[in-house]
Amino acid sequence: MASRFFKNYDRYKITYPFGSRVIFGKKEHHTGVDLVAVAENGGAVSDYVVAFDSGEVIEAGYNSRSGYYCKIRHDETLVTLYCHFKKGTLRVKKGDKVVKGEILGYMGSTGRSTGAHLHFGISLFGEWVDPEKYFDKDLSEVNKLTVIQERKLLKRGAKGEEVKLLQTLLNFHGAKIECDSSFGPATAKALAAFQRSRGITADSVAGVVTWQELMKIAKNT
Repeated sequence: MASRFFKNYDRYKITYPFGSRVIFGKKEHHTGVDLVAVAENGGAVSDYVVAFDSGEVIEAGYNSRSGYYCKIRHDETLVTLYCHFKKGTLRVKKGDKVVKGEILGYMGSTGRSTGAHLHFGISLFGEWVDPEKYFDKDLSEVNKLTVIQERKLLKRGAKGEEVKLLQTLLNFHGAKIECDSSFGPATAKALAAFQRSRGITADSVAGVVTWQELMKIAKNT
């Protein structure tokens, strides 16, 4: 796999995926993926972490959970998170502009960590999403539209992460529904109201056009 996370190595492996996990004896939701660089012989190695794409550093520092970390805002809707840098290696500060591939720091094991790795997260419209879906995509407006066009057509009865994102976007528009990942009557009603407000057929089905309009609303909020 081509790497967009490490400077000196072209491959990476995921040591822990996005989703539910048990760590230190407690069940929790893992909001990103854990990654290590991989050498030619297949072994895991430490390396410099680079920016997934260009943007502005909106946070950089230390906390007990993330260790040394930084967040990069790429546009109004999307933020990436990088955690557990080795002490003394974080090269960026809040307000810095970075370009795709720029070195941020050296992979480490600071904070709540059991070994050297990079925790990488993507927040889309304020919700943590599975980063693997975006590994092979550039975070430009054109390609993010493609991501939206590839989203599942959602209708009443659907469940999961895509429904939670839909609910989050409807709330950006002014709906007041629970983001419970379940497409029930309240979500259907809110979606139909949104569609009517945008001149879309109010069928309570989230298709390509509805996703595109929801994105515009979120960006203008």
